[in-house]
Amino acid sequence: MSFSSEVKNELCRVSMQRACCTRAEAYGALLHASVFSHREIRLSTENAVVARRLQALLQRAFFVECEPQRQGRKYQIVLDQSAQIGRIFDALGYDRKSHVTYHLNRNELEEACCLASFLRGAFLMAGTVAGPEKKSHLEMKSGHQSLAGEEMSLMLDLGLSPKLAHRGGSCLLYFKDSASVEDFLTRIGAPHAAMALMEAKVEKNLRNTINRQVNCETANLVKTADAAARQIAAIRTVLDTHGEEAFPENLRETVRLRLAYPTDTLAELAQRFDPPISKPGLSHRLKKITEFASKED
Repeated sequence: MSFSSEVKNELCRVSMQRACCTRAEAYGALLHASVFSHREIRLSTENAVVARRLQALLQRAFFVECEPQRQGRKYQIVLDQSAQIGRIFDALGYDRKSHVTYHLNRNELEEACCLASFLRGAFLMAGTVAGPEKKSHLEMKSGHQSLAGEEMSLMLDLGLSPKLAHRGGSCLLYFKDSASVEDFLTRIGAPHAAMALMEAKVEKNLRNTINRQVNCETANLVKTADAAARQIAAIRTVLDTHGEEAFPENLRETVRLRLAYPTDTLAELAQRFDPPISKPGLSHRLKKITEFASKED
């Protein structure tokens, strides 16, 4: 099951106790129907749970009895009786005798809860959202530019800031940042899906942080190992040619300890002196050893 389907299944569990919100949700779905005219209304979805939700919305909001019909991969609700369509048009303030203009009757969406319910219905019919494992992206598709513009206005009223694009003759309202996607899903009634996205984002950020730290530590270890290898090579060059006595007396203890503990970091090696010396002090001695060895070559 896709993440979009999981989100829609969660939305279908939202209560339909408030009559105004039930009508608003049905309104959002109807404006994104395959056909919405004074002659026919056709709602189509591949999700059986959404089909049952649409059936319940129409019954509760408009007292219209209907039954989803399976056609291939899709479930369809078809209303072609003038009495049924007339009841819906009258409730939403549309003139059933004329061509339907895709605009919003804002009188049906006066409360913030109704705005969110409308967008829930619209998303059930025309929305998709990328799963937690993908880059954040949520979009709602409409074949009518005027409707997309008015829906964008609704989102702005709720404090959401979608972007508008055109693709293949359709208008898309979309969000590409994770915070906006999470906020939108929470507003329309899918907080669990929003939380799943948040948790995935936190986990991804934590994983990236750990990877950066590991890479940094690995780079430091490689750098330390390379430096130690250069120091030991320089020391052995002098020892093989002139012996330990060739080194100044104040550097001989450092020479012996460096050879005895080739994998020690500077901090670890500095603690092996008796008494221990500082890390900068040891670094200075090793630099002197390397310079001395280069002069002896």
